[in-house]
Amino acid sequence: MSKRRTHDTVRIGGDYQYRALTEGNAVQRFWHLTKQISIERFLPPGRSDRVLDVGCGSGVISAFLAGRAAEVLGLDGNDAAVAFARRQFQAPNLRFEQALVDESFETEAPIDKIYCLELIEHIYQEQTRKMLKSFLSMLVEGGRVFVTTPNYSSLWPVIEWLMDRFGLAPPMEGHQHVERYSPEKLRGLCEAAGFTVEAIATTGFAAPWLAPLSWNLALRTNTLETGWRFIPGCVIICVLRKGVA
Repeated sequence: MSKRRTHDTVRIGGDYQYRALTEGNAVQRFWHLTKQISIERFLPPGRSDRVLDVGCGSGVISAFLAGRAAEVLGLDGNDAAVAFARRQFQAPNLRFEQALVDESFETEAPIDKIYCLELIEHIYQEQTRKMLKSFLSMLVEGGRVFVTTPNYSSLWPVIEWLMDRFGLAPPMEGHQHVERYSPEKLRGLCEAAGFTVEAIATTGFAAPWLAPLSWNLALRTNTLETGWRFIPGCVIICVLRKGVA
């Protein structure tokens, strides 16, 4: 029987992502802002799109998507996060539900785009494979998925160790993060699940660390370094398509 993970071993506050974006230090705020920047660059939702945000946390990305899409459903296993998101973000085209990502769940109609940001490192690879298969069944033909995860073929393992060592964030290695991905490993997993990989890139090499010095410099650097194959950014961005491109 394959292993199954239903929660982290540390309790993450329901408002964590919201506070990180709005109240964190400059590096942390920029790190969370680049999630929105990357969506705009690689897979912005269309005005008529029905969208899922899987692993929505405190709802920041769901609310961002709701400003662009026709309908957004945010899903997360953390009841405190879902409760916070419902209080903080209210719009007629946005709702939040509690659900575990590797469980089957029904949608009222096929989905156009699915966003899954920095989630798959929190669950075992077999759970991710099952989740991707579920995504495939929910999407319209030609529908797309936007996936991000830390890049363990970059400086990220060192950064993660330092953050854990000095208590700069809730403990990650073994407590939150249980799977390690490289661009090659992620590509293979997604293709094995039946998707066509439309784009794979990295971001977050130098830009976040420049934010305390100059926000504008960090933004310009992010634009230059994101997707440049010779710069191993700390976050992998992967865009998947249902069906042959």
